[in-house]
Amino acid sequence: MFACIHIPGFPVEAIVRVEPLLREQALAVLEGKPPLTRVVALNQKALQMGMQPGMTRLQTAPFAASGNSRSKTLLRPRSPEQETSAHAALLDAAHAFTPRVEDTAPGTLLLDLTGMGRLYGSPARMAHELASRTDAIGLKANVALAANPDAAMLAALGFDSITVIPAGKEAQRLGVLPLPVLLDGLGVLERKAERQPRITRIRPRENAKSAVASERQAATLRQQLLDTLERWGVRDCRTLALLPEHALASRLGETGTRLQRMARGTSLRTLVLSDPPSRFEEAMELECAVEDLESLSFILNRLLEQLCTRLEARALAAQELRLRLQRERRVAGEETMSVEESSRDDANAAIFERALRLPVAMREAKVFLKLLQLDLAAHPPGAPVIKVWITAEPAPPRSAQRGLFLPVIPEAERLEITLARVSSVVGERRLGIARVLDTHRRDSSMERFTAGEPRPDEGLTIPQNAELPLALRIFRPALPLQVTVVQGRPAIVCGGKRPCGLAGEILWSAGPWHSSGDWWTEQSTKLQAGAWDREEWDVAMGHGENVALYRIHRDKSSGKWFADASYD
Repeated sequence: MFACIHIPGFPVEAIVRVEPLLREQALAVLEGKPPLTRVVALNQKALQMGMQPGMTRLQTAPFAASGNSRSKTLLRPRSPEQETSAHAALLDAAHAFTPRVEDTAPGTLLLDLTGMGRLYGSPARMAHELASRTDAIGLKANVALAANPDAAMLAALGFDSITVIPAGKEAQRLGVLPLPVLLDGLGVLERKAERQPRITRIRPRENAKSAVASERQAATLRQQLLDTLERWGVRDCRTLALLPEHALASRLGETGTRLQRMARGTSLRTLVLSDPPSRFEEAMELECAVEDLESLSFILNRLLEQLCTRLEARALAAQELRLRLQRERRVAGEETMSVEESSRDDANAAIFERALRLPVAMREAKVFLKLLQLDLAAHPPGAPVIKVWITAEPAPPRSAQRGLFLPVIPEAERLEITLARVSSVVGERRLGIARVLDTHRRDSSMERFTAGEPRPDEGLTIPQNAELPLALRIFRPALPLQVTVVQGRPAIVCGGKRPCGLAGEILWSAGPWHSSGDWWTEQSTKLQAGAWDREEWDVAMGHGENVALYRIHRDKSSGKWFADASYD
């Protein structure tokens, strides 16, 4: 038993998948550069209004004229990115049903269901299950089951909704199909054969020219074959199946015999199995540029839901999210632009990218949306957005068994959102875990905070006789001070902006400790500090019982004093 999943008007369905509200309206998809723009696909409502494939942009003007929204046809440009995402989602749904899948054509798949009846039941139940899985990814498909793959493909191309052809009834059920459906099925198989890799090497430009030429030649031969059969009085598959085989072969050659076998439902072939897609990406081209984050959030939510549906169908989760936004190119005014303004204008048209590294693998669309909203609020694109890509790095979903006597740790999803909110307030470089640097510099850097699973052998209590070390709270950046030195030691400090106040007489001091390093490095940057040469002191300041310990230092190169940290 074989099954075929066919998406009628696939370019239209790829657009409706990301904009479900367009399903209730007449929609036509255009392709080509003006003045060669033509209609390549349209939905049923556009067909009922009188539109036909191949119309030019000028011919579609009366249908797209302003008026009642229900009687108006929407025109959209073809989106290869959205079609690629929709076809990948269809492959995910098919591979989740059975591993034996042939990628026949964009929007058309063939499945080998041998032995799947034990898992899913009767052929009718398998057909309904395939249709429901296709609906879950936002695509309306025709599903057909038959004893051979070509019969299933013709049934999916010619009949709407779900079709199940019992074994031995192929010629009877396929006999009512018109000849254009049969020729469409033959064209799909021929194009698939042309897509198979060949040994001959062709230059890209020659390959493109040959593809266009072969497509035109195939369309011409198809029309000639259709005219010949109509002159013979053959207009459906039943009539073609009744013609004498030898006479048909002598007049139409191998193509005629192949068409007759397909019309009878007796053609047999082996499926060319494909691997499941390893790239999880959703894309959307916007009709109008989006400027504010709130409007962009609706688009991100839709793409993330589709992405999570694909991951769930493959029993996977996302370990990393990458967001790419294509910004609209801003048109300069009449005044002359400087070189800096020109370069800034080019930067606005570049691709804006952000990456979110998740602590654990997850597939919650709401969590992803909140993280992207917080990240874009802290790092806005800086220009209107006209195109969106979201890519997920797949990973196996996490599985953890928590012990009864281990402390409860926060959920990874809620913890990640909380950390993102705190980071948007205090800044990315001020949130995380202190990581000791491989240097003699008495400083540390911040790395990403993740809550790991506690180990059973970790001690949960502190021994009573243990000496607790002092905690050092580092001031970032260091606080400038004015220090009075008496006999080579700091005596009076004034300055400081902390609530505790770094001002007053020094009661006790220890030092100095001389330190220097990184003299071999270049000038300091935001990510790496430069050379240092300083003397450090530990001092005590305060009155009575309110005495606090601080670490201060003097930069030898400039002679200025700074407060580094305070001791707890």
